[in-house]
Formats: sequence, structure tokens, C-alpha cells
Amino acid sequence: MMRMQPSQVLFVTQYYRPELIGSAPFSADLAEWLAGSGRQVTVLTGLPHYPASEVFPEYRKGRSMREMFNGVAVERLGAWIPRRRSATSRMLGEAWFLMNGAFALATGRVARHAVVLSLCPSILSVALGAMARVRDGRSVAIVHDIQSGLARGLGMVGGGWLARLMQSCERMVLNRADLVVVLSPEMADELRRIGVTAPIEVVPIWVDTDQIRPLPPRAGGSMTVLYSGNLGKKQGLSQVIALAEALQARRSGIRIVLRGNGNQADSIRTEIAERRLANTSLEPLLPDGGLSEGLAAGDIHLVPQDPDAASFAVPSKAFNIMAAGRPFVATAHPGSLLWRLRHRSGAFLCVPPNDAEAFADAVLQLAGDAGLRAELGERGRLFVERHLAKQKVLGDFVTRLDALCARA
Repeated sequence: MMRMQPSQVLFVTQYYRPELIGSAPFSADLAEWLAGSGRQVTVLTGLPHYPASEVFPEYRKGRSMREMFNGVAVERLGAWIPRRRSATSRMLGEAWFLMNGAFALATGRVARHAVVLSLCPSILSVALGAMARVRDGRSVAIVHDIQSGLARGLGMVGGGWLARLMQSCERMVLNRADLVVVLSPEMADELRRIGVTAPIEVVPIWVDTDQIRPLPPRAGGSMTVLYSGNLGKKQGLSQVIALAEALQARRSGIRIVLRGNGNQADSIRTEIAERRLANTSLEPLLPDGGLSEGLAAGDIHLVPQDPDAASFAVPSKAFNIMAAGRPFVATAHPGSLLWRLRHRSGAFLCVPPNDAEAFADAVLQLAGDAGLRAELGERGRLFVERHLAKQKVLGDFVTRLDALCARA
């Protein structure tokens, strides 16, 4: 049996540096780790825009379509980015990425590889990855979001033909992979439920515990409650607005900061103005490189989640907050991924979704107890160091990849 060395790896992902949130940082971590482990890595990706609906200025007019990032060769494809988000427009944008990628392979701009990784939240990126492997090559699909479940849970599609089409597409494409990697056993169970029979392994999300480190609490000033990340629909940010209203009514003196960008930013800004929330502000994301300092700006963090999407995506921001040694309050149903994480880590508080008074009670409990905040923060840091440190998780992943290629 021939042994296939994964010395050259193609990684297909729609999102990559210099995007700061979403799957881009994790894509970059994985690609750069493989490069640092002696692989020659090429990333096939789109034009950076997330979470906005337009391409970053420095990449417009065909600029920077080919570049090097920390030892990784990056090939960018032209993108169609819809101004308004919907299930249909998102699928059209992903189909455009697939067609451009197929053309790049057909013309030889991007070579087919013996080892191909592809990242889903776009199942069509996984389809492109399958097209990009040579005969008898190996294809690994990394599933961070189950698109059909998210779209159905968020009301983007009903239970009709479009939902069935998305599930059929996921089933067909993932069953062509040699290995499917998911973030949790619950995600593996969901893929089995929709008919995925390919081998599935769990590789949890990781945290760079060297880059993200606990910093001392801020001295003086008002208590700051922070949400940082994508301002999108699946984040359930209406719950933060309701929380702000409840805290303002109680005259708590607590300041709420929403830091980020996304397709819900305008509606959130309107809600803040219409409800006259003097305790709430909307701020842009911080530049890359200041993650520890940015997380330290929050005395308490918020991890709201749309309850109907809770089975299909893992909120990665929770692990960054834990690595920074800060407590947070999450909204989650009993038995959900976040609820189980609370029991495993003991690092944060959980309240039922869409219960503003319970949300406010939890925030006020933490605000009034510095000892509890410190205790939860220490537990969170210890948990990620033991289970989710980047060196451990990605080291194990490379070992699995080598074993898969050895069975060529």
C-alpha cells in the first residue's frame, strides 16, 4: 500500500485573513500551523469582506489576488457579495465561488492536490475541495456550521423543498469526503441524522493561549458588559437590547458595549435610539493583534445565541473569553451545547433564551461579586489550557491527517 505524504496541502475556504472574525482566524491558524509543520500550503479563498457586505478597499479592482501570509500562499477568487442577506443570495454567492474555483482548476491557475482540506460553513467549498483533489487523493471536510440546520432554525428557509435540497447537497458532498471533522459529538449526531455515512471525527475549536492571556481587571470607572463579534441573526442580539432596557430600568449604572459589524448593525443602532438606551453603545471591531486587550475591556461578557440555531453552530467567542480569564453570561436551553459546556467548565452563567429579567439578574449577580467574577475567569482559563490549547488540538489534527494519508 502506497504511503501518501501530506507535504503539499490545498485548503479551500471562503474566509481568510485579513478578516478578523467568523471562520477566517481559525482558517489562518490551521493553514499556518500546517506550514509551520513542514507542509507547503496553498489557500484557495475569496475576497475579504466579512462581516460587511462589500470587499475590503485594498482588495478591490483585482488587487492582491495572490499573496503570502506567514508562509502560506493565498490564491483569491473573484466574489459576488450580496448586499442583502438571505438563504438564496448566500447560496448564489457560494455558487459563484464554486464556479470561479472550478475555472481556476480547469485553467491550471490552481493545481489539483493529493491532500485537500475544505471548510464548511459553505458546503459548496467542500464540493470545490472534492474537485480539487487528484485521483486517489485525500479530501477532508471541516464542518464548523451545519448550513441546513442553521437556515431552518433561523427561519431563512421553511421545512419545504429548499431545506430538503440543502440537506441533500450536504449529504451528497460530505459523503464524498474521506474524513469529516466536526466540533462536537452533537454535530456528528446531526450529520448522521441527515444521512452522512463518511467517517466523522471530533476536533474541537482551539484557542491560542499564548496570544490570548488574562489581564488584570480594569481599575475604576463603570462596570462594562461587552459583546464582541459578528452582529448577525444567529447571534440573537435582540436579547442584548432587551437586557440593556431591563438594566436601564433598574438604574444599575452598568455600561453595555456591542463591538462588531454585520447585517444586523443598522437595526441594532435603530433599536438603541428608539428605546433611548443611554447605557448602550455600538463600536467597531478592534484591529488585529489586540485581542487580549480588547477582551480585558469587558468586566463581564455576553454570549447570546438564537436558541433555534444552538444545535448547529458553536459560539467560538466563548472560548476566547474563557482564555482571557473573563466571566460571561450565555443564553442557552438546558441540554444545549452551551449548557453542557457550562457544566463541564464551571466558567460562566447560563440563563434561558429570551428572558430579559433572568439575563439582567445574572449580569447583576456578577457585577456585584468580584470574587465570583475572578473564580469563573480562573476556571475558564484552566479549562481551555487543559482541553482546547492550540498546540494540543492542532498537533492532534496533524497526526490524524498523517494517519489518513498513510492509508492512501
